Amino acid sequence: MNIAGTIRKLKFQHTVFLVLLVLAIAGALVYTASATVAENENLERTGSVVAVVLSVACLLVGFNLFKRKMMEARNLELPEMRIRKYFTACMIWWSLIYLPGIVALALFVITSYYSFAALAVLHCLILLAFMPRKGNIAVLLRLTEKDL
Repeated sequence: MNIAGTIRKLKFQHTVFLVLLVLAIAGALVYTASATVAENENLERTGSVVAVVLSVACLLVGFNLFKRKMMEARNLELPEMRIRKYFTACMIWWSLIYLPGIVALALFVITSYYSFAALAVLHCLILLAFMPRKGNIAVLLRLTEKDL
């Protein structure tokens, strides 16, 4: 696949991650508005610790993996190989942003504790911030206009 096609595929994959997370947030909010959930303070406290630790761990690990794969991609000779490595790096990074958001939503559905929903929204915003842009990809991968 050529570079332009890979960039289109990357943007599509990002949109899929974003739409799935937004739909999951909307579904969780609708469900908890209509369901009755017994309050369990212990579960809320434990869930909060799990959600925050998972979020921080996934964001740190994901960003470090992304950064390392980006450095590997920059050193590759062929532009097609660089963009493939970048695609892999993005998929890993976005998955590690998406996962804690889904876990937070599951905890929100179980407990109806709105801080879990807020955490999921935060992950949605982080995912939105790392949207692939052609200009950024060109700079990060040292691609010329001819390569694009």
